[in-house]
Amino acid sequence: MTTPTLKQKTYALLELGFDGPGCAKLLSGFIVLLIVGNVIAVILESYAPIGERYHHVFTAFNLFSVIVFTIEYLARVWICTESPEFTPLPPWLARLKYIVGPVALIDLIAIAPFFLSFILPLDLRYLRMLRMLRLLKLTHYFKGLRLFVSVLKQELPTIGAAMFIMLVLVILSASVMYSVEHTAQPDEFSSIPSAIWWSVVTMTTVGYGDVIPVTFLGKLIAIFIMLLGVGVVALPAAMLAARFGEELSARKKHLEIEVAHALQDGIVTRAERDELDELAEELNLSKDVLNKLITRRKLAQINIHTCPHCHKSIPARNRNEQPV
Repeated sequence: MTTPTLKQKTYALLELGFDGPGCAKLLSGFIVLLIVGNVIAVILESYAPIGERYHHVFTAFNLFSVIVFTIEYLARVWICTESPEFTPLPPWLARLKYIVGPVALIDLIAIAPFFLSFILPLDLRYLRMLRMLRLLKLTHYFKGLRLFVSVLKQELPTIGAAMFIMLVLVILSASVMYSVEHTAQPDEFSSIPSAIWWSVVTMTTVGYGDVIPVTFLGKLIAIFIMLLGVGVVALPAAMLAARFGEELSARKKHLEIEVAHALQDGIVTRAERDELDELAEELNLSKDVLNKLITRRKLAQINIHTCPHCHKSIPARNRNEQPV
């Protein structure tokens, strides 16, 4: 058995995350806490009394965070060639493909504002807003977030169609309300663009109440628009929730089939376990899910029976044996 190289050790340290050995868990926990700390720092820094008093502390903390995130980004670019996804490719092509990928772009966004501030005169408000995007780095460490991003990517055309329908309905309802309410409320419904505010607030059922129809026909039309908005606005969320459940179920089923193949001889060898771990990582499923599937499959193979008298579990010696 060959000794792992430095690149392979670094890959395990960064990519396995909370599913890896103790040092990988510690590093993942540290970076997660650093990300959360950055968000808290940005929030506190925006409050003038705290931001002005501890400005040097926030600056030092931001500098420390950028150094850590930059090292992490460069390390991930270096080790990406160890990923099964990029192994068949030449190193330069693998790194290029990784750099332009969504995960690497998120890491780049987390550090880019700091370096751009030395080149471009960025407004402090926008700089803080960009620093908040460091929250997206959490997708590295929580597989559920990666699964959600994957589902969102797959459902983008469908969600785009739903959003387009919503946009058409907003414009149509704003046009109708402008024609009905303009005479009665020339200030509130002065134009179709001004009526769009009412349309969006009404269709999303927010109901600020700052602009309301006053004519009978306007109120009647508003009732239908509000009822229509309840279904249309909720449609993308319902689609995402349903697709998320389907995708998670399909991935677990895929992994369960591979677990069944590995357990055909009753045991999971080291090589089979490595393949299952790799597949679980590709499917963005945790090792806990994999362990539960293995345990469930083993229990199914044991074929446990229960004694009808004492209700104790009795393992059958063969699959044709009937319960006592």
